[in-house]
Amino acid sequence: MSNYKVSARKYRPQSFSEVTSQEFVTQTMKNAIISGKIAHSYLLSGPRGVGKTTIARIFAKALNCADLKKGEPCNKCNSCEEITNGIHPDVFELDAASNRGIDDVRAVQDAAKFFPIKGKFKFFIVDEVHMLTQQAFNALLKILEEPPSYLIFILATTNPEKIPATIVSRCQRFPLQRIKINEISAKVIEIAKEEKIKIDDESVFLISKLGDGALRDALGVFDMAVSFCGDNIKYSELKSFLNIPDKDIYFDISGFIRSSDLKNILIYFNELEDKGFDLQTFFNGITEHFRDLLIVSTTSNPNLLDESDSFREKYSAESKNFTADQLQRLLKVLFEAENRFRFSSNQKILFEALLAELCTLNRDVKDLSDLISEVTSLKKKSLIQNDAESAEIVIDKFTPVSDIPVSSSENSFSKKNDSAESEIPDSKNGKPEAHKVKSKSVVKKNSDKTTVKETIIIEKLKELFDVVEYKTD
Repeated sequence: MSNYKVSARKYRPQSFSEVTSQEFVTQTMKNAIISGKIAHSYLLSGPRGVGKTTIARIFAKALNCADLKKGEPCNKCNSCEEITNGIHPDVFELDAASNRGIDDVRAVQDAAKFFPIKGKFKFFIVDEVHMLTQQAFNALLKILEEPPSYLIFILATTNPEKIPATIVSRCQRFPLQRIKINEISAKVIEIAKEEKIKIDDESVFLISKLGDGALRDALGVFDMAVSFCGDNIKYSELKSFLNIPDKDIYFDISGFIRSSDLKNILIYFNELEDKGFDLQTFFNGITEHFRDLLIVSTTSNPNLLDESDSFREKYSAESKNFTADQLQRLLKVLFEAENRFRFSSNQKILFEALLAELCTLNRDVKDLSDLISEVTSLKKKSLIQNDAESAEIVIDKFTPVSDIPVSSSENSFSKKNDSAESEIPDSKNGKPEAHKVKSKSVVKKNSDKTTVKETIIIEKLKELFDVVEYKTD
């Protein structure tokens, strides 16, 4: 029988100080142990692989430890060793996912009636407690209301919203957070040194990122990498083994989308698809890529990205080629297609259609600010032209009527007004004088030109907004 243990079990934290990223929870529990203010029930919630069950076991060891030091278990006494090995008679671990009925909770009630055999406290650690049935919760509620002084419940769950409020109100709740990439990386490097395995920085970062905030998942990837690469893990071999698209591929995709190069992006995608990449992983990678571009474009702070320094520089340069509005439109298309893509019977065809839509989206859409600026420019230009034309037709009051330009169709109107103008006497010599008049035909002409300018603006707006005007007789 092999004595091999996976890294997640072999290097499981055995004290509060070894737990990663959960200082708020561990420090609170240590202070409670030192001060003797121990609650009868605790609720630990959070995503997978962040240390819920681990903290519960450490808490049980600390309260039953024979040589407690500043709230930390010694991990040397019989009680600590038995809890570590899972054979302590006073610490029970119940998997609520497979023992979720009322009869299972009644068994817990029966066991809770007896005093601890070896330790000071009797512990019931219920994992995935949200899986219990409603009847089981009702049975558990009674014992949580008034438990014996020696009894402590620790409930662990990934879905705290599914637990009845009556249960939650009787527990001290501790929400655990996802583990940061740099902290996972530090743990991977530490384990690699213990195992005498060489690993480059790129591989460490890739393994940490694949953990997705869960240290257990990251260590699982690390074990696979050791099995494939041996004692020397290299990024090129690891990437080939995991069959994960390189980050540079996403930059190539965004370059084709920026230039609206539909032909080459489809050729490029088919070449990638022949390599056997998982399309769901590829879809998630493109979505994350444009999200990173949006973050850098809006904040100008690449340090917010969970990427290596070299890729942060690339994101800073690439984000300057897109506006925030363009990136938001691209992400909106990807988010709307997420469910369709996940359940599609032919993901390749849908992916090609999405790439085609992404390529033509920003080319066919104009920003509203540009439209407003263009319309404002047209309006100013029209006003200037109208003012100039009005200035040309305004005739000085000393200019003879004969100098006013009129069209042939307006001669009859001008002739009718000649007699009226000739009858106006001059105040000095009593002779009629041709005074300045503004011809009605000229006013009509100016009005027609103004109408033409307005029509041009309206037609331009229709063209920009793709509006069709419907008229009814």
